[in-house]
Amino acid sequence: MPPEQKKFKWGPTTTWATAAIVSLIWWPISAQGSFQRFVLTIWLSFASVMIGALVGFLFSSYGEENNTLGKIRDWLVGAITALTVANASSIKQLLLLFAAGPGPIEFAYTVGASVFYAGLGFFFMFFQRELILNVLLAKSRAERGKLEGSHEAGQVIQRFLIRLPASILTGVNDIGEIPDVNQKEEQQLKELLYSADVEKFLTQADEAAAQGTLDWDIASKSAYIRYYRTYFEREHAGIDKAMEWVARALNMNPLHVDLTMKYADLLGLNDDHLSASSILEKLVLREEAPILVRQWLGYHLRFLPERADDAIAYSKQYLSFFPDDTDPLFNIAYAYASKYCRDSKYDDQRDARQKENLKLTLSTLKEALRDQPAMADRVRNKWTEPGGAFECLSNDPDFMKLVSPVKAGTTTTPTQ
Repeated sequence: MPPEQKKFKWGPTTTWATAAIVSLIWWPISAQGSFQRFVLTIWLSFASVMIGALVGFLFSSYGEENNTLGKIRDWLVGAITALTVANASSIKQLLLLFAAGPGPIEFAYTVGASVFYAGLGFFFMFFQRELILNVLLAKSRAERGKLEGSHEAGQVIQRFLIRLPASILTGVNDIGEIPDVNQKEEQQLKELLYSADVEKFLTQADEAAAQGTLDWDIASKSAYIRYYRTYFEREHAGIDKAMEWVARALNMNPLHVDLTMKYADLLGLNDDHLSASSILEKLVLREEAPILVRQWLGYHLRFLPERADDAIAYSKQYLSFFPDDTDPLFNIAYAYASKYCRDSKYDDQRDARQKENLKLTLSTLKEALRDQPAMADRVRNKWTEPGGAFECLSNDPDFMKLVSPVKAGTTTTPTQ
């Protein structure tokens, strides 16, 4: 079979090529051998094209351009109308400047050339703008807006991290309970994450995700913002939204250590400590995994009674690198208390193992409270609730003495 022939399509390029060829033929004919008329006709044609293109540009403006160019367009329409009615003779005198000599024929040449090329310039610019340039301009503005929004979001993240207390990195889940963050500072941090620039960026990120045009820069920044917002949004909707964006970013970069840790933390916020621990135990085997992963493992594993020993082991590994950090001591005490209470359910008589677990619970907790005495309030009120690791110790005199109320004016402390 013979190859299929492509059908001829009359497009913008064909139109303007035809106009150029016709002009090159018509200019010498209209000049009738006069070099002066030839030059004047060409310049009149070019000037008319430019005027028509300018009018076409103004009439095809849209969006943000209407705030400025729209006013010029309205003024131009009024000016043309007034000029045509009141100053028709002036227009004639202007066109005669391009005539090669006197007489109606010369005036006809100039009028014909100016009207034809002005219309050609108008339609050239109008259709180019409507079909091509406006479309490209809209895409460019959209991309520029995303880049600007991304830049602002990145700055917000940096400012937030600089002002965030270091204790947030040790597994603290509720920023409102961090001792060294007062109400004013907490509000300032919240305002950073909920500023107009951030809201605009997140809206753009959602649109990009819906359109399938999401890139790593937008996905990662959106994931970080959504994650840090969970410090203030404890409801499942906020946590689920953060998990969605962190997972989206990890799909682009599965080996990203920090976002992997944050995804595990979000699972923990949904009380899925088993999945969180599973992710972190895979991560801790990687050479690039930070020591902090062990601290987080100590935190999440303490909620799994059968993994209490592992929680203690990971916390001690972290302490071997950072012996001055007392946060892991709370995790260790929590794990020992979990072991003690679990054994107490099956044996009313405290054997040597139970006594040892109780001893380690109280000694570790005492050491931790020496550095963070305000945590006593949380241990006494929260950790002894039904299902808590210290539930069976709520009536133990040694424990209650250890977590007796702190002096008035002491700030309450973080979730551990």
